Amino acid sequence: MQDGWERRHAHIELNHEAIRALLEPAFPGCAVVAAEPLSGGLANTNYRVTLAGRDEPVVLRLYTRDETACAREAALARLVAGRVPVAEVLYANPAGAVDGQPYAVLRWVEGVKLERLLAEGDVAGVGGMGRAVGTTLAAIHSFAFPRSGNLGPDLAVTESLGTPREMTEGHVGELLRKPLVRERLGGDLTTRVEALLRDQADTLDAIAEPMTLVQADYKAQNLLLRHDPDGGWRMAAVLDWEFAHAGTPLLDLGILLRYRHTLPPDFTHGVIAGYAEAGGFLPAEWPRLTRLLDLLSLAEFLAWPDANARMVADMRALAERTLEELT
Repeated sequence: MQDGWERRHAHIELNHEAIRALLEPAFPGCAVVAAEPLSGGLANTNYRVTLAGRDEPVVLRLYTRDETACAREAALARLVAGRVPVAEVLYANPAGAVDGQPYAVLRWVEGVKLERLLAEGDVAGVGGMGRAVGTTLAAIHSFAFPRSGNLGPDLAVTESLGTPREMTEGHVGELLRKPLVRERLGGDLTTRVEALLRDQADTLDAIAEPMTLVQADYKAQNLLLRHDPDGGWRMAAVLDWEFAHAGTPLLDLGILLRYRHTLPPDFTHGVIAGYAEAGGFLPAEWPRLTRLLDLLSLAEFLAWPDANARMVADMRALAERTLEELT
């Protein structure tokens, strides 16, 4: 699950004084006691910061991949608050103050990443984890949009992304024609994926609706969980919303269950049960449709000029598995 992948953007090194200056608008007169870089992301820079006289730490988030993401993430946090657990945005500066890069200050959320919980192998609790993850995903998908597309800072749909079929058949087909992608995937595998798209893309016509909020990075590394008082599990926060857009909700399921062949079956069963019970969109052909939709992500990863060997190997293996399951 992304083991061995490398950061795409260098971590921004900041001393305490630089961090204090960024936090000053949110906390006038603040003093930085400690600042710890947070690992896990592949692009943006995040620090866990402890301030004098404040019991809770905060997160300083600098946007290094997409400068427009700061305003969008802040707007999304306001939109979903109350229905979806997210880190509250305490302050956002879309204009930027570090080499022109926007940044935000977020409330720290206590929890354990799903990635770690799955690695620890809590077999007894994994079904409950899945149910919490599925229930939260259904809440995200409860926000409807009139059409698919990228979202502006006010969350209005801007650039259209087309129907699920157009996104998959068209965009994946375009990426597969790139020399770098063909080289990494190999000629035979590329040809087989292209044939799969020709043969099965029409099945995506069945999910032309609904169009909902799609988190688009709904994976174990971005999901914080914690124990309920009764010993069960609940979602503490969904992190990293910079890729969020309006589209088919099944895209998120494809991302979440991309590595389902490595996951405990009870986790997947819990996800689907929680998602369905909370009103999530789940057609009968969801396993096939999510695999087809996830070709979008696989092709995008293969098109990254700086993708390392481990990432390329992962994408090739997933493409092989998709072909085995769907043909």
